Parts: sequence; structure tokens; C-alpha cells
Amino acid sequence: MKLSELVAYCNQLDALSSVPTLKTANLELDKILHLIGTQPELMTSFTHDLDGQYADIQKVFAKFEDDLNHLKFQLKQKIATAERPWFQESYTLYEGELMQAAESVLELRKPNTLDTAPFQIRLSQYANWKYPALIIRPGLETFIENMVAYDPLYLIDLSHDYLTPAMNRFNEQYQNRLRPYVVSEDLDQDILAKISNSQFGMCLAYNYFNFRPFEILKKYLAEIYQKLKPGGILAFTFNDCDRPTAVRLVENYYCCYTPGYLVRELAVSMGYEIVYSWNDPGPTTWLELKKPGELTSLKGGQTLAKIVPK
Repeated sequence: MKLSELVAYCNQLDALSSVPTLKTANLELDKILHLIGTQPELMTSFTHDLDGQYADIQKVFAKFEDDLNHLKFQLKQKIATAERPWFQESYTLYEGELMQAAESVLELRKPNTLDTAPFQIRLSQYANWKYPALIIRPGLETFIENMVAYDPLYLIDLSHDYLTPAMNRFNEQYQNRLRPYVVSEDLDQDILAKISNSQFGMCLAYNYFNFRPFEILKKYLAEIYQKLKPGGILAFTFNDCDRPTAVRLVENYYCCYTPGYLVRELAVSMGYEIVYSWNDPGPTTWLELKKPGELTSLKGGQTLAKIVPK
């Protein structure tokens, strides 16, 4: 059985439980026993037997639920074994991308059929000139237009070739206000070493962590936490492999293997608060993490102007 099939089966089992059935049964059985109890002198010979059978029913349901939970646990153990090779395969996919030209990578990651309007609305609601913001690989998507209110707006990627398409959306005057940075994804060094800590109100990584191995994603989450101001938000998509549609992308060597439960546990362990999570019907998962605290700024004003694409 493929890993995606195991995950799909596990999700189906996780959605099932005998507890709702027991609750319904208890309601009806309680009605019966209550009614019998109103006439003890008529039902004395039956009451004891029914009470015992009621207790037996509770034990049977408890045993059934315990066995079901044990089955779910065994299935998760099978998934844990089956997923190990895919963590390594993710590095093979990642290293292959690093060998490609920027233009090819951006074309491959170009906007898909997903309706991004809800995400754009959320980003626009967060946008505030009082705080800087950071976009990791702005690429060919239009999210940068929802974030121009931030002052300043930082853009980072692995080379200037990746950044050029996003910057060219704007005139030269606004391009001069952008803060582009080229970084290197080295596990032995800080990726965001060039950027100061505790300054961003927002960080966006759309359609980027989907193509990063778990260890790279882990490193980004840790470093971004340091770069965010208290109250700052990290919004990102990733290939949530708790979902079979995402696992099938891994099996087709398109995205990296990043189980959602590990990503969420990691984020919480680092101190993040999960403030928003959304899954589309396909493989896309959008997650928003908040650094505890309230956003504050010493800025008292901003030069007023409207920024539009060329």
C-alpha cells in the first residue's frame, strides 16, 4: 500500500469513533431504566438484571473504543515507518531545484488554480505602515501588491534572478524603497543573518516551504521567530502530508514531505501561537503563526503616497 493510501485510510479511521453511538445508546437506556425505576414494586425482579446488563454494555463499548484506538496507533506506526525514505527523497528533490535556473523554477511554481483572494484579503487586513514586513520568494504571485503598505518591505531569495520579476512590477522609485536580500540555505549558518532581529510585523512565504525539506523549514521557523516583533505574524503555505493529496505530490516527486502534525508541534514548541489554519480541497495548507505579544511601533507618521504596479 502506498504511503498516500495509508494516510487516507488513517484519516478515515481518525474521523470515526464509537463514543457518539454510546452517548445515543445511553440516552435511550437511561430513559428505560428511569421509567422502570418509577415503579419499583412492579419491576423488582427485572431491575437488577437490567442494571447489570447496562454495566456490561458500558464495558463492551469501552473495550471496542480501546481496540479501535490501538488499531489507529498501529496504523500511525506503519505510516512512521513508510514515511522515512520520503524525508530523504525531499532532499534529493530540493537539491535538484537548486541546480535549475531561476526562470525555470519560477515558471514551475507559477500561480495555480487556487483562489488566492481570501489570502490576499487577510494580508491586506494585516498590512500596516508602522511595521516592516518580509516576503520569502515573492516570485510571480501578486501578494506583494497586498503588502506595499508595510514600510519598508523586505524581499529575500537565493539570488537576484528570483527577485527581479516581483520588483519589476513597480516603478523605479518604489523599487528603490524595497529591501532585497540574497540568502543561502546553509544548515550550519543562519539563513537570515543579514537581517536584524525583532523588527517585522509580518512574514509571508507562499508556495515556498512546499518545496523545502523538513529540516530547512524547521530552520526558517526558528529564525523567523527571532526576526518577528512580539505580536508579529508568519503566514505560509506548506505541503501538509497529514493529507493524502499532499502525499501524492511527494510520491510524484513534486513537493517535499512535511507532515502537518510535526510542523504544528514544532511551531508550538518554538513559542508560536497558531492563530489560523485553512486547507483547500486539494493539497494546499495555509497556516498563520503569531509570536506572543502585541505589536507596537515608535513611528509617528509616514509620507503619504499611493504605490501601484507599473
